[in-house]
Amino acid sequence: MKLPFLVAPEFDLSLFAEIKPQFPNWEKSFVSGANSPLYRVSHLIHSVRKTLLLTRVTFLAQAEGPPGNVHGGATAGLVDETMGVVVWHQGERCLTQKLELHYGKLLPLTEEAFVFTEIVASNVKTLEVHTTIYSADVLGTDAKEGVKEGDKTKTPRVSAQGVFHRLNDEQMAHFRNKLKT
Repeated sequence: MKLPFLVAPEFDLSLFAEIKPQFPNWEKSFVSGANSPLYRVSHLIHSVRKTLLLTRVTFLAQAEGPPGNVHGGATAGLVDETMGVVVWHQGERCLTQKLELHYGKLLPLTEEAFVFTEIVASNVKTLEVHTTIYSADVLGTDAKEGVKEGDKTKTPRVSAQGVFHRLNDEQMAHFRNKLKT
């Protein structure tokens, strides 16, 4: 099965630098936050393709769905979060308007996976973002050595498309006021 919305993985990890999410209250997020019961993540931005984000993730036992595999809802939360991370990192102030996921193969629990997320289109009101999740075995990855180019014909675990609505000044002021209370 060929999944839509594929983000081509970048295999040279030396081109990525770790970042912290820049949206408000990220540290409280059940996805990126330090106390997440579902994931351990690190976000890395590409030094040349500035709108390409690599997220290295390990799904914890609480993210289990089918025995030994990640629950689709846990995957959806991660996809939404990584899309938000790359959008806000670019200085855009947006919220998810639409999220469409396509599932390929099951994603093994407690193993490292690689999430590639990229802004692919922009207009006055919205941004379009694509995400693809690959498991280490699909990419032929050794976590100690970084990502190595593997069999590109193997099916990614998940691909997704998101549309993000740009917030206007009034909407941003509303969120700022909520942060103060």
